[in-house]
Amino acid sequence: MMRAAPLAIAAAALLGGCVSLLPKPPPPPTLFVMEAGAVERAQGDPIDAVITVAAPGGERAILGADLIWRQGDTLAYVDRAQWSARAQDGLQAMVVETLERQGRFRAAAKAGDAAGEYEIRWDVLDFEVLEDRMVARFVADVRLMAPGRRIIASEMVTAEAPVSSRSATVASQALARAAREGSARIGLFAADAAAQARAQAAATSQ
Repeated sequence: MMRAAPLAIAAAALLGGCVSLLPKPPPPPTLFVMEAGAVERAQGDPIDAVITVAAPGGERAILGADLIWRQGDTLAYVDRAQWSARAQDGLQAMVVETLERQGRFRAAAKAGDAAGEYEIRWDVLDFEVLEDRMVARFVADVRLMAPGRRIIASEMVTAEAPVSSRSATVASQALARAAREGSARIGLFAADAAAQARAQAAATSQ
């Protein structure tokens, strides 16, 4: 028993000291917010209708929480950087808020939250930083739908913002700017297409 005491003391010293056999966990990722920001009121006659916005479809990688950096045909995650919500949810909320602030429609809501006369359905094709050009690129295939799954109009919407460095903060800000510009163009497209469809319907009924 006397011989075991030094071993016990040594073991206690190892457990109570600075020696660690487990790796330290990595620091948590920095979270970046995706918001609509300031939106200009859109020109044009008001449309007395509610429009809803479906969640965008697209590749799981670009619609998740990670910021995407593209090198040629390779997609990589920006290290220790994430959106505060999944990009799919953030982009949907951004388009709804943009439509509200542009003010052409009576109201805008997420699909499923309200009944609407029109619905935006869309697929996000690109939402990443392109290293070869150092730009943040947003591309969406957008369709304005009427009740009965009828397509009123469709448009490919593209927006870009320059990326001045490889900083995660700079990349997130550029991606957010591209998304805001894309959301504004989606809102203008939807309002103009709906107004044109209503004018054609009114002319036909006369």
